[in-house]
Amino acid sequence: MRITIVGPGALGCLLAALFSKAGHQVSLLDHQVSRAALLDRKGVCLVEGSRRQVYAVRATTKPAAIAGSEALLLCVKSADVINALAQTAPLIKEGPLLVSMQNGLRHLPILQDSAGAPWALAVTAMGATLATPGVVRFGGAGFTHFGFLKQAADERLAVLVELFNAAGMRAGISPDIEAAVWDKLLINVGVNALTAIYDCPNGKLLALPKARETMRQAVLEAAAVAEARGIKISPDPVGRTLAVCRATAGNISSMLQDVRQGRGTEVEAINGEIVRLAATFNIPAPVNERLTSLVLNISTSRSGG
Repeated sequence: MRITIVGPGALGCLLAALFSKAGHQVSLLDHQVSRAALLDRKGVCLVEGSRRQVYAVRATTKPAAIAGSEALLLCVKSADVINALAQTAPLIKEGPLLVSMQNGLRHLPILQDSAGAPWALAVTAMGATLATPGVVRFGGAGFTHFGFLKQAADERLAVLVELFNAAGMRAGISPDIEAAVWDKLLINVGVNALTAIYDCPNGKLLALPKARETMRQAVLEAAAVAEARGIKISPDPVGRTLAVCRATAGNISSMLQDVRQGRGTEVEAINGEIVRLAATFNIPAPVNERLTSLVLNISTSRSGG
């Protein structure tokens, strides 16, 4: 399959490497000319334990250079979705399967209002850490859920799911993708901001009583918002969040990766969105409000802003 991946971050590079390894024609669409040139020349290096393997990919900033894609996977941060949609407009017009792989919720109305076919949503638990541009460490093949918000899965999405599985990535069609989005959101709410604040891998939070209690409170605030919205989240969200921390103990969350690299984070699309939605239901969310503020302050100080 001809697959275009928009955004060569940790997840984008991981998908590019695994699909290239499986024999697919992979293109990376970037907005940085120098980085695209580097990836096009050197490929993507996948690090799995002590093994390192480089996979060739086509990387460019010009959509016209990679026309004819059958699937377009949007792997940029939620704050970059609007710019990415503008850049990919020529490709979207060609009618590929469109798949959004963002964290949080803020990008969903943007996608729904955008031109082109309906976007499928992908909710992934795969772990990836970007060591340097084009060098990605695989942190674990967690499950990836796929689905559309307002329609049943079509044949093209089913084919993509089969390709994920064939490439060694566990995936399936979710009967309720909105619930899957919220299930992951609650975990992100409880883990990501705290790893950025404590500057630690996921598992270290379990050894910090104060962090564990903050995690519990943040997740319960988010669960109350989900309930108010009528979302059928999975039982025991706090227990599931703790379990994910244990299962991904050595992983560096995407938010902590962003903070360490001096980039903007998705805290406003995760904890901040819980605060915004909570206000519409008159639900207090002081813990998520505090986490959002702390991460924004840390991010600003690290970036020199």
